[in-house]
Amino acid sequence: MSPNNPEPRFVDLQVNGHGGVDFLSANSTDEIRKAARSLYSSGVKSFLPTLITSDPLQLKASALLIREVMNDRRSGESEILGIHLEGPFISHEKSGVHPQKYIVEPNIALMKEYLGIGSVRIVTLAPELRGALDLIKYLVDQNIVVSLGHSNATPDEANAGFDAGARTVTHLFNAMSKIPGLASAALDRDDVIIQMIVDDVHVDRAKVQIALDKASERFILTNDAVAPAGSGEGIHNFGEMKIQVKDGQARHLDGTLAGGVGTLAKSLQILAEMGVSYETALASVTTRPLALINQ
Repeated sequence: MSPNNPEPRFVDLQVNGHGGVDFLSANSTDEIRKAARSLYSSGVKSFLPTLITSDPLQLKASALLIREVMNDRRSGESEILGIHLEGPFISHEKSGVHPQKYIVEPNIALMKEYLGIGSVRIVTLAPELRGALDLIKYLVDQNIVVSLGHSNATPDEANAGFDAGARTVTHLFNAMSKIPGLASAALDRDDVIIQMIVDDVHVDRAKVQIALDKASERFILTNDAVAPAGSGEGIHNFGEMKIQVKDGQARHLDGTLAGGVGTLAKSLQILAEMGVSYETALASVTTRPLALINQ
């Protein structure tokens, strides 16, 4: 890459799409590669394509395309490190834009079907649901990272999830019970990694500062990027939904926030403006995410 566009080095553990491509509705490996090239041009060296709650057949078809590209990386593409399954074992009350009709209670048999596609590295689920703790323990035994998110858990329910083996939280303060709740439980524990979106849209700086005060050396940045990231404003696909990008925000047509369209470079700039050291901030998009997934 040119001096003005240094070699990509960021790691993002939650990417729903990029460059106009939505991973969940992609129909070809060419589309997956287009997104990987777009991510590479935005500074992302490696990432986890993220598949949200959806029709199981659609999810499995998308995952197979992702794995094909993962096993045949080409020049100018960000490296796919595996797959992040965000759902379907999540809270109806904190579902965000996840389709309610596909949300189900934790089910090890169904999870085994999903794991059959291979390369699953992270699963996001809600710990308060019936059967969740058993599923967390099963996933941990499979060496898969469990992240708590899209959850309405009480602090006790959240702590039960962490005690069962969950190691992190998905987009802190977004789509979760806050204070008291999953967010406060995660911040209060030294053994939990905090994933959060720092883009001046998802979480205001006051809440980011709360997280930094509690977890200055154990946070990871993500964009939670959706298809329009890197491609501009307009109407775009997100699974079975349509989302609109306007004024730097991606929202479902009903107004619900649907993901990010920023860059990790911008996130680092925000942290710098908040007084976070460069070394600490850089670790949140390089070494820490890799360590979380044992990469």
